[in-house]
Amino acid sequence: MRVVTAMRVVAPVVGMAVIWILLWGNLSVANALSGLAVGLLVAALSRLPHVGAGARIRIGGCLRLLGWFALDMARSGTRVAWQALRPGPPPVNAVIAVALRTHSDLTMVFTALALSALPGSLVVEVRRSRQTLYVHVLGVDEQGGLDKARQDALDLEKRVIRAIGTADDRREVL
Repeated sequence: MRVVTAMRVVAPVVGMAVIWILLWGNLSVANALSGLAVGLLVAALSRLPHVGAGARIRIGGCLRLLGWFALDMARSGTRVAWQALRPGPPPVNAVIAVALRTHSDLTMVFTALALSALPGSLVVEVRRSRQTLYVHVLGVDEQGGLDKARQDALDLEKRVIRAIGTADDRREVL
């Protein structure tokens, strides 16, 4: 029991230290120690919520998610570049509601972040009570564009669940 409690304190501090090192751009003893100090200070001064209850990192799922994300980043970037450079009227935009199937805050946050990182889509609102993301999408003028954008977001949610989802989410969604 003490090991689990210790991990709930240590993991966020180490995570913040890693982010600190990445922000500084080089790995050094000074950056690592200052990152740990900042992580400890943030953990001591704030009440960090425990959002990963039941979540489990699956390496295979994470690798598939990263591979898909890299491919979709290239596809989306190319599509947005074409829409910006092509002659004719500007692309049609829309805000769509995507009702997620997850009940996990962690999965919802990862899905929203990944959607917002892709060119041509941006999460503009999150309704936690309804597990709904409101996503602004670019270029939905072709037939079925809205349904395709919504299905793409749900497919992303499924990939996130395969990578870091809780057992409940895996049972309900996969």
